[in-house]
Amino acid sequence: MFSTLESKLGNRLVLPNHDAYDELRKVWNGAIDRRPKAIVVCESEQDVVDAVNFAKEENLHISIRGGGHNLAGTAVCDDGLMIDLSNMRGVEVDQAKKVAIVEGGAKLGDIDVATQKYGLVTPTGTVSKTGVAGLALGGGLGYLRGKYGLTCDNIVGAHIVTAEGELIYVHENNHQDLFWAIKGGGGNFGVVTKFEFQLYDLGPEVLAIDVMYDYQDVKSILTKAQEFLENAPDDISFNITAMMLPPAPFLPEALHHKKVVAVSGLYAGDPKNGESVIQPLRELAKPIVDQSGVIPYEELQKKLDVMVQDHIPVYGTSLYFKDLDEKTIDVLLNKLENAPVPTVLSQLWALSGKMNRIPEEETAFAIRDASFVLLLDVMVMPGMDEEVCKQWVDSLYADLLPYSHRNASYLNGIALLESATKNTFAQNYERLLSIKRKYDPSNLFRHNHNIDPK
Repeated sequence: MFSTLESKLGNRLVLPNHDAYDELRKVWNGAIDRRPKAIVVCESEQDVVDAVNFAKEENLHISIRGGGHNLAGTAVCDDGLMIDLSNMRGVEVDQAKKVAIVEGGAKLGDIDVATQKYGLVTPTGTVSKTGVAGLALGGGLGYLRGKYGLTCDNIVGAHIVTAEGELIYVHENNHQDLFWAIKGGGGNFGVVTKFEFQLYDLGPEVLAIDVMYDYQDVKSILTKAQEFLENAPDDISFNITAMMLPPAPFLPEALHHKKVVAVSGLYAGDPKNGESVIQPLRELAKPIVDQSGVIPYEELQKKLDVMVQDHIPVYGTSLYFKDLDEKTIDVLLNKLENAPVPTVLSQLWALSGKMNRIPEEETAFAIRDASFVLLLDVMVMPGMDEEVCKQWVDSLYADLLPYSHRNASYLNGIALLESATKNTFAQNYERLLSIKRKYDPSNLFRHNHNIDPK
């Protein structure tokens, strides 16, 4: 079956009997254990074309690995063909046009290193190990969302291998429908081998917000943060994280196993002008630790890496909220206080500024009117019961759904769920469906928050 593909790819085709197979099928989330029929480790766009054409001929469905960081483990499939882009990590910067040309396997850290040489940035996420492809195609929330929008808002072009095995270049004047669809529509439409992202002047030094409070003050912190958000300038984006600190060597012993609320973020303007602007976020309660200050942008982008360990089983969910009224806060906090394990990471990301001023129909990413998004993950450490953790996450989603905004979720932060997909694409769903039927009528690319063309 694979002999013709092997003749083209050689050792870049990895079958189940290959020594590297088990390592290559691993993804970030250790709860995912899937066995594709073959893995193609791509080194070039031609490799991707060959892989897609083979899958089409052999009637194999395709999963696409960029960074392999998706919660739902969509990079790897059972019984299909896994296209692995992780060796395609090149980043070129066109300083004159202020555009970064980024290969589909690049990670956020790759982009930051390349662009910061020129004092430039593009909005990405907050963990440098994340792959840019899945992040961008599903939205892309990061510390520049208020000033410059989402990652998907800053795609100005892309190379895509379609289900027909064609390599095409999409931008605002070429394949306009597909260009619109990849701005938040996920991996439904093809393999993006290269992105072009808009760049902006920022760095190398930026003003970071990094404050830690006692968990007992969580209610007043959420209330005051919401008040601050009402008049927050575009320059500020911030996240609120409730967690129990691990007994990690990099933490003072007094903080081991302590429940805290961390506020982290960025002032994306002149740091000298930002001190007074961020001050209210440093006074939401009495701080335990306040490390806010001017640091290199690259350092800020790596700060949360330590919290995101590889190959640990993780169950998570997400919901948007228009506002955090008392009932919503009470339901969330009651669930958190009755969590079955201590390894719960509960984040509320404040949403404002540029990302919310883009009209809903301008991109496939439809949720432009929420004030917060909940991103909740449970890490299942050795000795913990995976099924209990999964059931608790599902129950939290069910309990909070009636209070959510439009029953929608940030799709990069939730397991595959058809109702969540439809609710989140909202009024854009039918348009996405017609584009899916045009470019992938047989649903070759189905391992994603799928828009089923049938």
